[in-house]
Amino acid sequence: MKKQCALLSSIGQKLLLATSGMVMFLLFLIPHMGGNILFLFGPELFNSYAMHLHDLVPIVIGIEVIMIISITIHMIMAARVVMANRQARDKRITQKPSRERSLAARLMPFSGIMIFIFIVKHLLDFTLRTKPQTELNDHMVNDIYGMMLTRFEDPGHVIFYVLFMVAVGLHLSHGLQSSLQTFGWFVPRSGSHIKRTSALIAIGMAGTFAIIPIMAYIR
Repeated sequence: MKKQCALLSSIGQKLLLATSGMVMFLLFLIPHMGGNILFLFGPELFNSYAMHLHDLVPIVIGIEVIMIISITIHMIMAARVVMANRQARDKRITQKPSRERSLAARLMPFSGIMIFIFIVKHLLDFTLRTKPQTELNDHMVNDIYGMMLTRFEDPGHVIFYVLFMVAVGLHLSHGLQSSLQTFGWFVPRSGSHIKRTSALIAIGMAGTFAIIPIMAYIR
């Protein structure tokens, strides 16, 4: 009972929020970016990566289960934290708007919702679709490279993905520093190296993901 109360406390909810977010960042976002960047090096390398990934099905399924659990926890805790923050603000009779909160911080609930919509869209576009086949080293494999080229022939899909990568960048920029603050590894202050590093990581990762549909459309 005490452990349950601790987890449902304000600090416990923030710890669950930060931990689930960090799990998704380390186990999914970074490896996914590393795999996607291989698209820029041509169909053989990219399809070979997809083929070897398919050979690791047990590991991939395990990571997917962890991801589903993490996403569920993250969304529930995020909703609870947002509602708690709003209730705390409502109890204050006078409150000046905070100038220290960045745009990324203020838009966290909205960027989070956009990312969830993007995940569903991404699954429908690629994971749940029948994949075309191509020959690679005398073997028939899934042509993920060709699938991406076909999907991003439509400029509307390219714009959709790029815009949603902006949401990823904003969410990641604040999420990284916020998680480190929750773990007690970061104290917010102006000119912080961690703030700048978080922003640079967010821009770099969002930009890397965004360049894939753009290059697919150009090719």
